[in-house]
Amino acid sequence: MKKNNLSLWIKLFGWSILCHIILVAISFIEVFIYSIIINPGQEEAVYSEHATKSAPIIAVVFGIILFFYLARILAKKRPEKRLLIALALPFFYVIIDLMILIPMDVDWGNHYLVFILSFGTKLLAAVAGAYAIKALKTQN
Repeated sequence: MKKNNLSLWIKLFGWSILCHIILVAISFIEVFIYSIIINPGQEEAVYSEHATKSAPIIAVVFGIILFFYLARILAKKRPEKRLLIALALPFFYVIIDLMILIPMDVDWGNHYLVFILSFGTKLLAAVAGAYAIKALKTQN
């Protein structure tokens, strides 16, 4: 593997870690706003339950936006590698997510639809973002 390709793989892995950090931060901000403005004065269990329910929604909605624009930005810099970017970015994200979730003993049977939706939308958003740059270049 060329040094240039290895560098891209490392960057994509790093970007996928940053995506995790951003999505977790958005979840924390959402629960903070919920606890301060929308439903203040409740016990911690109420906010913990809310976080459990809202985190998957945030991961899907903001994940679509994040992966689309990040893949688009990265593909714009390296248009010849847009397929690699479109596939590797969500792949690394899923691997990291699984490394986080497996030790937590998640009940996969009850959550498989959420996982499919979350990971599938990130993949589709990354592909759309990486190939949006191609569509824009052909129009000019």
